[in-house]
Amino acid sequence: MTIQTTITIPNSNNVQIPIIGFGSGTKWQWKKKQGERVYGQELNKFKEIVDEDLVEATITALKHGIVHLDTAEIYTTRKDIGEAIKRSGISRETLFITDKYFSRAAGSDGKLRGPYESAKEALELTGLKYLDLFLLHGEDQNENYTVESSWKELERLVDEGLVRAIGVSNHTVKRLQEIAKIARIKPSVNQIEFHPYLQNQSTGIIEYAEKNDILIEAYGPLTPIVRAKGGPLDSVLDSLAEKYGKTTSQILLKWVHKHGFVTVTTTSNEKRLDEILDVVNFDLDDADFETITKVGNSHFFRAFPIPPLPDYDEELKRERGLI
Repeated sequence: MTIQTTITIPNSNNVQIPIIGFGSGTKWQWKKKQGERVYGQELNKFKEIVDEDLVEATITALKHGIVHLDTAEIYTTRKDIGEAIKRSGISRETLFITDKYFSRAAGSDGKLRGPYESAKEALELTGLKYLDLFLLHGEDQNENYTVESSWKELERLVDEGLVRAIGVSNHTVKRLQEIAKIARIKPSVNQIEFHPYLQNQSTGIIEYAEKNDILIEAYGPLTPIVRAKGGPLDSVLDSLAEKYGKTTSQILLKWVHKHGFVTVTTTSNEKRLDEILDVVNFDLDDADFETITKVGNSHFFRAFPIPPLPDYDEELKRERGLI
């Protein structure tokens, strides 16, 4: 079995995060919700449903050696992940669980709540005693919780030992600066869409993370071959896959890891699970890394247009000289 490598999460008590995460988001939540966009109290009718396909896919991932599992309140896959962990028989201490708070979800009483109650519900649904990483999932806040009050609740979760590290997802520089002003425990992670066709999810976000000791966790790393085929990287990736004796997926994942970032991806194909794990066993030459970066920058594609992120598209394209 391949041994995964880890990265120390900044601003944490030496918490180690595996560089490869198994996601239960886009593919799985749309399957469960039958493609519907669901918010508020409507989420409650899905969170208790267990998708056996997701459970089995997660168990398979665990047995192949993937120990980092990613879920979120909006995905309604918390119970599925918990069931998979339970059935797998794998020790909790060997796992890394990431979860995310969604401000437009409602509790059983139908009322919008903050991240503290969301995390408590996550622990109940998964059957776990603690989460390794808990994130604010997007910049939107409900009428009962400000940025400051939400962050204070995340800090409370750390203080009470319910969460080991805290951070954000889909946050811009402006919002991170707001949090930095009031934070006792600084944000440790920003989970964002990141791939060669979107090397900044919003203006300056990668540079800000590097300067402020925030780890980037990349979702959608395979976008150029999954959602944006026909772009200028197709021939480059094919050529590099042949050169290294790897798949184009492995080349893209290695490109992200070479930045020092974590990746979150998913599959129900056992062969692809092994390919994902094998990424730790080879490296890209610096010249090939730079080629992917340069060619990727010649094309722009955003797979997940989450507000307010598309507002930055024109500026990002202009920075690349695309308009």
